[in-house]
Amino acid sequence: MGWNFMLVERLTVGQARIVDGLERLAVGLEYHYGEGAAPYVNVTVENTAFKQYKLVNVFLDVIEIQIIEPTEILGKAVFHNFFPQDDGTYKAIAISDLDLASCVTDSSYGLPVLVKTMFSAYYLLNECGKTIQTTADFSKSQYVMVYSHPGFGCKAFPDGPAYNCTVAFTSTSSTFGYIFYGKYFDTAAACDGYSLRVTDGTTLDEDICTDIKIGSGNATITLRGQALAKTFKVGFSFAFWN
Repeated sequence: MGWNFMLVERLTVGQARIVDGLERLAVGLEYHYGEGAAPYVNVTVENTAFKQYKLVNVFLDVIEIQIIEPTEILGKAVFHNFFPQDDGTYKAIAISDLDLASCVTDSSYGLPVLVKTMFSAYYLLNECGKTIQTTADFSKSQYVMVYSHPGFGCKAFPDGPAYNCTVAFTSTSSTFGYIFYGKYFDTAAACDGYSLRVTDGTTLDEDICTDIKIGSGNATITLRGQALAKTFKVGFSFAFWN
């Protein structure tokens, strides 16, 4: 998970208790594209139905993957997307590690991916200065993803001249919370000079240049500064639940 849906595998025991049971909530949800979206074909693997899309690109050399057998598909289908391999296995990546809606293509030369579930999404850099009420989104999706930018997972984070972007995410639910996943934002090198901070129901203006953070309550996210070395960065993501 992250909210990488492989996150439980990366959490400490104490952190895992916080997200215990969330996986069960997502079972059975599917996202249907509207008119004008990239085409897909219906496929079945091990009696599990998927939509097969084509992608313009995906950073499989950077994003964490699992190599799985066809018989493992059913147990992972709710939380992963799958890339068929020539030897009959699949590369599985967490749903939250790919902004599928911005990465699909109608080209027959695209990279095929099998998709079971998709969640509502926002892009931080597209929403600067806004307060976003997410309650309505949860009527359509069990989780709401917030990606750093459109194309997370297939297009590199855009190092601009300088950012000063603040976005607030709110909900009427008393159980509103999130998981932040920053591993793909060069956290080992202090986020390449960017300042990334959050204020939520339990923390005030906290530095979240870190791999993982779990928070609760309404959250205000701020990205400031500019890249120092302009290293390659996939980006960062938040997954909110109600």
